[in-house]
Amino acid sequence: MRINATLFAIIAASGVANAASVDLDYVGVAGGTNAATARIGSSTYYAGHMNHTITSGDRAGETFYTFCIEIGEFADHGSATYDIIDLADAPNPGTPYGQTVADAVSAVVANAFAMGWIDANLQANAAQADYLAKMGAIQAAIWEALGHDFQVNSSGTSSALRAQYNLLTNENSFDSSLRMAGLRAAVADGQQDQLWIVPLPSSALAGLGLLGGIAGVRTLRRR
Repeated sequence: MRINATLFAIIAASGVANAASVDLDYVGVAGGTNAATARIGSSTYYAGHMNHTITSGDRAGETFYTFCIEIGEFADHGSATYDIIDLADAPNPGTPYGQTVADAVSAVVANAFAMGWIDANLQANAAQADYLAKMGAIQAAIWEALGHDFQVNSSGTSSALRAQYNLLTNENSFDSSLRMAGLRAAVADGQQDQLWIVPLPSSALAGLGLLGGIAGVRTLRRR
């Protein structure tokens, strides 16, 4: 997978891990079993803000909340090394998403940022109204942008997530031209790939997304 010279320098400056990778330990989805659910095809998934602990470098022990970009892999506990690559080159393993899909994902995240649901580093204030539903809506919209069959009106989709998804993707307000600055992918073979932001200042890592009841959650049902 390609790491261009500019990205190499940016990641090195972030101080999270070595120049092109980060070591993360998956903690769980915010809210645990209280997280919102989304029906994707014939399966129902917990959808929301994914919590990881950085396990190496000068930020070991700090947390980072993000979103899944690889629904076919489990997010497993235990530290793993993730390569930081262009979103268009994800996932690992698998066929690259390409720039069109990467732009669609970036537009979802950028619109959520513009609405004040998340900050420029993908973090969020857990005290905001409907936090779990908003994070679930962002996640569902990302999966949809990746080409998955998100069934917004299914009984398997949380009603609160549905309401927030409809706000996020409203055709009268959603701006498909928006892009999230610094958006990349953190990928690891055998681990669920995640969104990442570069550079990642330490101010992004203050546990802003913390909620009680975080637990390791996979899916309600797998195909």
